[in-house]
Amino acid sequence: MQTRQHGVRPIAALLAAALTISVAWPVAAAAPQLVTIVSDVTFVESGPNIGSFTTSGDATDAGSICPAGSFEDNGIRFAGGQARTGIVQVQVFKTFTCDDGSGTFDVKMQIQANFDTGIETFTWVVTGGSGDYSSLHGSGTGSTVPRPGGNTNTYVGMLG
Repeated sequence: MQTRQHGVRPIAALLAAALTISVAWPVAAAAPQLVTIVSDVTFVESGPNIGSFTTSGDATDAGSICPAGSFEDNGIRFAGGQARTGIVQVQVFKTFTCDDGSGTFDVKMQIQANFDTGIETFTWVVTGGSGDYSSLHGSGTGSTVPRPGGNTNTYVGMLG
């Protein structure tokens, strides 16, 4: 009888391990999804820049990110520049709020801006979130095109 109990324990342990792997596998195997975020920025002289955004791509289609909302800049930090070229490095911190009430996500942009042309290129990374986006992560690149009173940012990257 003791031999039988000892034989059952390893089988039970193997079954428990298999169940754990099968439950955890979808989370571990979830692949990052392509996303494009387009935001229209309104410059606000006496306060933070604000605007609206829309998203598209596999991440939107899968529900990993909301399709639209608003954002507000939380901080801007000048990180350096080259006087003779007119190029500066700027960090911008934003909070995106989803229109559907599903949560928020925070993004840090590292911008290389040409003050002579108004053209910017940047990298971005998700730094946090709330609600459905509390564990959102991702990053990518982007570009900015100036327009009167603001600009339009286009972010392209992967979210998971």
